Amino acid sequence: MALAMGSHAQSYELFGSDEPLEVTIDMPLRPVIIKAADNPVVEGRIRFTDSDGDAVSIDMSMTTRGRSRLTYCKFPPLKMNLNRAQASGTLFDGQNKLKIVTHCRNGTLHLYYLQHEFEIYKAYNRLTDFSYRVRWAKITYHDSEGRRRDQVHDAFFIESTAGLAARLGRERIKENKIASARLDPVASSKYALFQFLIGNTDWSMTKGPAEEDCCHNGKVLGKPGSSLNLAVVPYDFDQAGLINTRYAMPAERLRLRSVRQRLYRGRCRHNGQLDATIVLFNARRKQLESHLASVKLPKRQQKTALKYIDDFYKVVNNPKKKQRQLDEACVGA
Repeated sequence: MALAMGSHAQSYELFGSDEPLEVTIDMPLRPVIIKAADNPVVEGRIRFTDSDGDAVSIDMSMTTRGRSRLTYCKFPPLKMNLNRAQASGTLFDGQNKLKIVTHCRNGTLHLYYLQHEFEIYKAYNRLTDFSYRVRWAKITYHDSEGRRRDQVHDAFFIESTAGLAARLGRERIKENKIASARLDPVASSKYALFQFLIGNTDWSMTKGPAEEDCCHNGKVLGKPGSSLNLAVVPYDFDQAGLINTRYAMPAERLRLRSVRQRLYRGRCRHNGQLDATIVLFNARRKQLESHLASVKLPKRQQKTALKYIDDFYKVVNNPKKKQRQLDEACVGA
């Protein structure tokens, strides 16, 4: 069995490779699929073959997660809680709670959605270390109750927030509201401009949903002992106009025609950082396009994505359009 990596590298082995994983997840499928909206918790195990050819089996519990996808998807997004002791010394060393983005529904269209969201994570990795790493997987879902046939589907794992924080030497900040004055201008500017690039408005940098911790579709990280220069790390990009899923809808209060219509939601106090951030986006354009318009996507979607990206660059590199659509469209102080 593969040896564990160092204490701070332990959670990086899983996300240190672009090679797709092949794993089997044994669990009761019926409650997960039929009662997905109730967030049932089921017991099971994840099985795979390690790099030495040894069979590995790790106990875990699984539940469903998400909001819009829970009502639309035939197969829900998942969250796995691994037995940390059993995971020690394996590919999953250091992992505990891992989100799994699943296929949602059968068919090529939903595979495209999955691939595109995966590539959005990879694109954001190109801009900042304050980004979740992801790993593509081919998962065999085995019904431990024997009621359903095995299902084999593509999916991807998302780095845990604990693993992300350890990798960056940060700690999770658990507060419902974060004043924008406490946010790091550089990290926040990258965050907001990237969301504008992909046409995503389903997020917040300052407020969590209801009474939950900040932020909506993001987690806040800070340096130990400091309450300033906080960075919000985004996740869940399925509402992005770049992907344009069938179920994606902008919030009514934003008064947008569709998710394809961009709206800049960066904070006004970070406008002074925008020019430097645009320089970065210009310098990384080819790298961003290699993911956001990946050759792995169907030709039609690839062409549409390139046009959508080009429209973004026409805005940020035109002084008048930038002034109107970014500088004057910012939010609050």
